[in-house]
Amino acid sequence: MDGYWLVKTNFTMMRYKEKANHMQKQILKAATILSLVVALTTTFAAVPAAADSLGSIRVDVPFEFSAGQRVFPAGKYTIRQAGVSTNGLIQIRSEDGKASVFLSTHYAQSVQSRDESALIFHRYGDQYFLFQVWAVGETIGLEIPKSSMERQAARGIEANKGQSARSGEPAEVIIVAR
Repeated sequence: MDGYWLVKTNFTMMRYKEKANHMQKQILKAATILSLVVALTTTFAAVPAAADSLGSIRVDVPFEFSAGQRVFPAGKYTIRQAGVSTNGLIQIRSEDGKASVFLSTHYAQSVQSRDESALIFHRYGDQYFLFQVWAVGETIGLEIPKSSMERQAARGIEANKGQSARSGEPAEVIIVAR
């Protein structure tokens, strides 16, 4: 009987150690995730404040352009942050209100702040695609992900041996807001 109790005690101790080891791993995992969340929050705390300054930008675009999956005629547009919080969503709306789209964006960063609010377009041949939106005085701007239409235009340029300013790369066209 003494051997039975000894084996049972050893088995119980092993299970206790396994549970304690598992618990330590769970605590370490939770602490690692918490540290990562705190580090990312601290790192990007200034980004939303900078992006809030986008406010509303009015611009006269002298050419037809694409934003997301939508094609806009040349004309006057207002670009503004959509929603109350900084959620990476902007609205582009024509002055007459006939053309409007909401686009998801991500942040772009520049070493120097902008002297003027501006839109940057990618140009492939005679096609223009909205690329970035910058507010005056900011080093954080908003970048629109490439649409399938822009990727198709880029492939077309590559197939034609590049008709843009740099081989294989789009030319950048900057329109300053007024």
